[in-house]
Amino acid sequence: MNRTRLIPTALMCLILWGCNTNATDRYDIIPRPETLQAGRGEFALTPGTAVWCDAASEVVAQQAAAFLRQATGYPLPVEVAGSGKRGTGIRFTTLPGSAAESYTLEVTPKRINIAASGPAGLFYGFQSLRQLLPPQIEEGGSDPHARWSVPAVSIRDSPRYKWRGFMLDVSRTFYDVDIVKKYLDAMALYKLNTFHFHLTDDQGWRIEIKKYPELTSKIATEFPAHHNQPAERSGFYTQDQIRELVAYAAERHITIVPEIDVPGHCWPVLLLHPELGVNKSLTPNYVMPFLTSWSYWGTQFIPNALDPTKEAVYTFLDDVFTEVAALFPGEYIHFGGDEVKHHIWEDEPHIQAFMKQHGYKGFGDLQSYFVNRVAAIIISKGKKPMGWSDILKGAETLDRSVVAMSWLRDLQYAVEGGFHTVAVPSGCLYLDISQADRNDGTMSDLAGEVNTLQAVYAYDPSEGLTPEQDRYVFGIQANMWTHIAVNTKDMNVQIFPRLLALSEIAWTGKPRRDYDDFLTRLDAHYPRLEAMKFDHYRPGGYIAGNWSPADLAAEFRPLEWDVTKKVYAEGRVKAGFFHLSGNSFMKIRKVELLENGRVISSDPHPGLADDTRATSLPKTYFYDLKVDRYDPDAAYTLRAEVAGETSNDSSGNFTFNLSPYQPFAVTEPK
Repeated sequence: MNRTRLIPTALMCLILWGCNTNATDRYDIIPRPETLQAGRGEFALTPGTAVWCDAASEVVAQQAAAFLRQATGYPLPVEVAGSGKRGTGIRFTTLPGSAAESYTLEVTPKRINIAASGPAGLFYGFQSLRQLLPPQIEEGGSDPHARWSVPAVSIRDSPRYKWRGFMLDVSRTFYDVDIVKKYLDAMALYKLNTFHFHLTDDQGWRIEIKKYPELTSKIATEFPAHHNQPAERSGFYTQDQIRELVAYAAERHITIVPEIDVPGHCWPVLLLHPELGVNKSLTPNYVMPFLTSWSYWGTQFIPNALDPTKEAVYTFLDDVFTEVAALFPGEYIHFGGDEVKHHIWEDEPHIQAFMKQHGYKGFGDLQSYFVNRVAAIIISKGKKPMGWSDILKGAETLDRSVVAMSWLRDLQYAVEGGFHTVAVPSGCLYLDISQADRNDGTMSDLAGEVNTLQAVYAYDPSEGLTPEQDRYVFGIQANMWTHIAVNTKDMNVQIFPRLLALSEIAWTGKPRRDYDDFLTRLDAHYPRLEAMKFDHYRPGGYIAGNWSPADLAAEFRPLEWDVTKKVYAEGRVKAGFFHLSGNSFMKIRKVELLENGRVISSDPHPGLADDTRATSLPKTYFYDLKVDRYDPDAAYTLRAEVAGETSNDSSGNFTFNLSPYQPFAVTEPK
């Protein structure tokens, strides 16, 4: 893209919004507001600034004042029901009549007025105000020399979709409460309101259930030592921690939707309750990291599943969902239902007899029987059931109250069948998938498509639907699966900035979206993300060097790259060698990280820099190193012993990725 065209495009967008502004004023709000009219001048926060509100607005006013105090050091007193006639300040006002999440924001040199019909709208109005302040407002520590000003503006805004979601998989890799809170903070800033909490899967059961304490025993929540996984990747949330997260999210107007994935993807349950399974395939008898699944099962899918013909299964699920429903006050409970391998059921005579007894023609009918039973349990708890769109395989007999989360390019099939749906197509809204270059060393799913930022932004769930069908689409969501990107830094690189594109298509109607203008506004958000300690994707990923035929010989010899600029904290290092061209691959014998010429970490395994990218296959071209004591004054070198496999006709990338041990403490320098 020719970025020299972006400035005129952005200025034209300001004109179309009805702006009267100097060209130097910027209104870099994401998601893009419904209407924005620039004013003249600016409002400056000072030690004398006060906050006024009516009683119905006090909670949000206090939140806003607390946030601003932390960054500015100003007292910012909150006056409830104050007139605000004297002095300059910020006013929050509740005005009944508008939609729940809509708001108006008026900024003049003397006042800031945020008005909405309720707390959610007021909160989103403040998020827009927050984005108009300098990015340093996100750093949290007061700077006595900073100047905090907001350009004059008038905004009226409301969202497109009711469900604006982000899913985090904490089963395949566990993340503690503080890490989850950071993602809730980012969601709030960009007006996302639904956090889909993928709590159970084959790699771990992550939620305490009082009636079944064994579900959070080591066998179901911890990776065995021989898998060499850091301890923080295992664990579970106590019910008190779940309540803490629910409350934290609610303060940010985010609803947490829990997922308990059944009848497939439930290896921990089957290990502890084999009587609920279909057969006796229970090897190995522990949970394991996702990427090792193929070495045990020949696939990522477990060789077992819950038995839909056993009443004990529904008793167990009733007990589990009773406790889950009590912990999560939102409308929905997600029960999974995805990727059930029906051949597991096909091989069981008692299941075949059950199907014959009930007149089922296929295993899709049997899955619908299971889904309807589980849906009835969830409804009995006062909740609405939701599953992945795999549940539509037997849609003729499926209860239409079940919401289908469409990820298999099957959104139109869902709405044509009369099912309400949330759009989550893997082809553009799965954030674990590569976003530009499959050879740049980013920790992503290399086997599938490339989900570029532009592809995310271009997606529109309504495309191809009739107005009647479109009424069944009530939301959109991006998903972050944690089977490959497991370190927090790597997750952030996958999530940002694509999550910001998701926020805009979830909030802003398609006629008001413009990709060039989005890119211009996005440039102002990279410093904001960095101030919040979120790493983000950069073109080129982690490419730190390369090799060419001139570097290789038939015998092993050392190659070195200066990685001083890539070492910036204590942390884990993933070094990679990606073959790009030539008739020969490159053999690797040993890789070392040196500090001032001294080896501080080594990975001696033999590897081959080939063109293997499939998720299921071993990637010997990755090497694991570490920096336990970072010296900012030191020089760091990566040394590898390499040779041509069949000749020296080989070229490729060398990648270097350091992930700090301490999440969200520092971002990688530019």
